[in-house]
Amino acid sequence: MAFLEIAGEVFERVWEARFAAVVALGIDNRRAAAPAAERLSRAIDAVAASFGDRDPKEYPAIAAWREAFRELGWSPSTYLSSVAALVRRTLKGKPPPSINPAVDLANSVSLRYLVPIGAHDLGTAPLGLTVRLARPGDRFLPMGDGPEEMPDPGEIVYAHGSDVRTRRWVWRQSRTGLVTPDTTDLLFPIDGFAHLTEGALHLAAAEMATLVEELLGGEVRVWWLDPASPQAPPGD
Repeated sequence: MAFLEIAGEVFERVWEARFAAVVALGIDNRRAAAPAAERLSRAIDAVAASFGDRDPKEYPAIAAWREAFRELGWSPSTYLSSVAALVRRTLKGKPPPSINPAVDLANSVSLRYLVPIGAHDLGTAPLGLTVRLARPGDRFLPMGDGPEEMPDPGEIVYAHGSDVRTRRWVWRQSRTGLVTPDTTDLLFPIDGFAHLTEGALHLAAAEMATLVEELLGGEVRVWWLDPASPQAPPGD
C-alpha cells in the first residue's frame, strides 16, 4: 500500500512541486499533551516576534504559494495556503488553538519552517491518499456541519478514492479523516517547491519525525516525493 502518491498530472501542472510524507504508526495521541502544546505556543510567539509589522506576503516561503495559486488560476487573496492562514491568524492575535498533540506538533513545525503540513488519520484512509486533479464524482465535506461540496474540475486535491480530503492543494481540509486523540496511525504530508522551499521541507520533515517519535512513540518513517519518485513508500 502507498501511504501517499502524487499523480503524474500534478507534476505536469506544477513540475517544481515537492512533497515529504511523514508516516507515524502506533502512536499514543493522548501522551505528551503539555509538551506539544508548549511547542505550539513557542512557535506562535516566535512568528509574532519575527514578522512584527511586516506583511506575510513579503516572505518568499509564503509568496511562493501565492504565485503557485495564481498560476493555477486561483486568487491568492481568496484562497490562502494553510501556512499563510496560520501566520495571518497568529499576527491578528487569533493563533491556532491547542487541539491534540499530533496536530499541535504539525502546526508548530509548520509555523517554524513556513511550510504547509497536513495531518490525516490513516485509519480512515486504508488505501492511502493521492494528490491528483479533481474529477466528476468527487465530494468534499467542509469543517463544521457545512453541506457537501464538489471541487472544481482540474483542481489539485488530496483524495481517498472520490473522498476529497484537502481542496485546492493546501487550502482547506475536510472534516473527514481529522486526527483525534484516538488516532494511532497518521500521515503528515508536507508540501513545497524545488529550490524555493525544498530546504525548509527537508528540515520540517526531519523535525516532525523526531518530535512525533520522541513524544508520541510509534514507528515513524519519512519519504521524499518528486517526479522521479512519486510514491511513499516507493513502488516496485
